[in-house]
Amino acid sequence: MTAYAITNARIIDGTGAEPQTDATLVVRDEQIEAVGPASQIAVPNGAREIDASGMTVIPGIIDAHMHAGFGFAPIRKLQDSLARGVTTVANVNGGPEAPRLREAIEADLVRGCARYLCGAVVGCTYGHLHREDDNVAGVDADGPWEVRRAVRQMVQAGADFIKTAASGGFQWAAESLTWRNYTQEELDALVDEAHAWHRRVSVHAHTQPGINNAIMAGCDMIHHASYIDEEGLERLAASGLHLVPTLYITSERSYSREWLPRHIAERMEAASAPHRRNVRLAHEMGIPIAVGTDGGAGDAMFELQELVACGMTPMEAIVAGTRVTAEALGLDDEIGTLVPGKRADLVIVDGDPLAEIGILEDPDAIALVMRDGRTPLASVEPTVR
Repeated sequence: MTAYAITNARIIDGTGAEPQTDATLVVRDEQIEAVGPASQIAVPNGAREIDASGMTVIPGIIDAHMHAGFGFAPIRKLQDSLARGVTTVANVNGGPEAPRLREAIEADLVRGCARYLCGAVVGCTYGHLHREDDNVAGVDADGPWEVRRAVRQMVQAGADFIKTAASGGFQWAAESLTWRNYTQEELDALVDEAHAWHRRVSVHAHTQPGINNAIMAGCDMIHHASYIDEEGLERLAASGLHLVPTLYITSERSYSREWLPRHIAERMEAASAPHRRNVRLAHEMGIPIAVGTDGGAGDAMFELQELVACGMTPMEAIVAGTRVTAEALGLDDEIGTLVPGKRADLVIVDGDPLAEIGILEDPDAIALVMRDGRTPLASVEPTVR
């Protein structure tokens, strides 16, 4: 049995509680065994001790919206994500090999990767998520019974959750953001069927009427919502569903990329200001906000800064990227907080992210990353006691 003891640490446990100082966290095998003041937590005999003096321990950050790619591309992205402190990645458009890769990561056959969740697409004909080629782990389906069949096919293929769309998006030149994709009847059928198989639903929705349709159907995670209106915000607040705003995609960092097609860049830039205004309103209304980026490895750390710019405190942003996102994905019994019995997913940061949230984006400040009690990246050397 492998045991670690992280000592002399400032610990932000992800629950929203005040940080603990001069604290000790004990990991045994894959789980957190104990966490608390050094005066109350003994270092187990034979444990590998990690001195975290001057450092902060936080739960591993979770990215609920990434397009990880196909073939070998996801492996590199998942390894890079873990190195940056993102310990769980939800791929919203996994290819047919995605469940096999997930199983290989879980068996530690492919090492040094973030935990991998496979989302499979069920989209309408000519919609934002219409099937383009055989690498997409999804289907086009129209009408409630065809949609139900498609959900069942994706569950059988090994999907962890279902991804769908309720509006148009930035990507295709021929589409409009205001296009409704699935009808209310189709979305109702999709959510009902996914939930029957204990799968959550992630929905792409930028505009009305798609946003309201998605909320009324009970889609678990409303992604983007850049042009959500007052009615949508009120409905979302009353529903208890999670908002995953993906501010990264409408940030200047994103829309200023020179290689982007002109129509995509223009749409992203136009959405930037209303997107941020609406996220600020959502936060003020108490809507649960989770972290997803629609970006790449480590962009979740930038997303936390964007949330702070929209009115969150650094503590609230860290909780959003840990506990709240774990809740959105239905994984809060396993990950998202540093409490005994949870999986040992954590990051040791050289500094205090509550004083400067941007430190989390600095690769040199990431001293150690642990996923399931394993340490693929560590610049602090454990000692054995």
